[in-house]
Amino acid sequence: MTSYSLTYILLTYNQRDTVKAAVESALVQDVQPMEIVISDDCSSDGTFAEVEAAVSGYSGPHRVILNRNPENLGLAGNLAKVHDLSTGDIIVAAAGDDLSEPQRCQRILETFVEEAPLLLCSYAKVIDPAGQPVPGNFKTALFYGDEWSLKQVARSKSLYIGATGAWHRSLYEGFGQMAPGSYEDLVLGFRAALQGRVSLIKEELVSYRLGFGITSSDAYLADVTSYKKRRLSGFLAQKAVMHQREADAREFGLSDESPVMRVLKKEQRKADLGISYYQDTPSAFAAKALRHPLLMLVIARAERRRARKFLVNCKPVG
Repeated sequence: MTSYSLTYILLTYNQRDTVKAAVESALVQDVQPMEIVISDDCSSDGTFAEVEAAVSGYSGPHRVILNRNPENLGLAGNLAKVHDLSTGDIIVAAAGDDLSEPQRCQRILETFVEEAPLLLCSYAKVIDPAGQPVPGNFKTALFYGDEWSLKQVARSKSLYIGATGAWHRSLYEGFGQMAPGSYEDLVLGFRAALQGRVSLIKEELVSYRLGFGITSSDAYLADVTSYKKRRLSGFLAQKAVMHQREADAREFGLSDESPVMRVLKKEQRKADLGISYYQDTPSAFAAKALRHPLLMLVIARAERRRARKFLVNCKPVG
């Protein structure tokens, strides 16, 4: 049997109210002794003090490493930091507002042994800020389906619920650090798809919390200003992801003429137009869109529909 060492990485930022439970769900993982790296990205709300309290007195089998960044590095920077601090072959991802089931790491280990993926994900229970179940179908991300193509992966902004992910160290180190502003699920998922090595565990191994930090959904925003700020942030992240995917595709050996590369370039143009839609005046947006009038219409219509839906269905916090 192939032997793997595990590192459970817990990334935290301003999650004081939920991080204690997140740490405890890491400490009780029922798996071979593993490394747990908890890295706080310079929280300003006392999150790291909660982390220290949660691990004080721990005498279990797992080795715990604590880190607090002296300045905020962002998701990509914090992820690079924990990769530098960790040693495991398999990296199990977690956030300070989510919970892992006790058997999560064991099931991940078993799947790596059986299927040898570079990345795997699972289903999740979705909960609100108070920990109550959120109704809905949360199995619509691309990797949760039975079939997908590399072109679909290149275009997708939803590959899997990032809080459920785990990857082989080589997937990260083989391509290098992610671009600032990009998300690990969208980048690492694409890298694994390039090599055709993605696995799915059809079990709810994580309780994934909506309404905090980067896991917030539009429905939990308080007002239109917050909504517009989030949409702009989303397009900025989309641009960073697509640029990173293009760099990874080149590293993998795809040419500029490949169908996947053409998809990535089109998605970058769409991201640029989305940024302009929220950042510029209507006339400036129209001027920038002259080279791509059909894409301009697609972006403008989609954003107007989305805004109307937000105004009807939003659930202000508090």
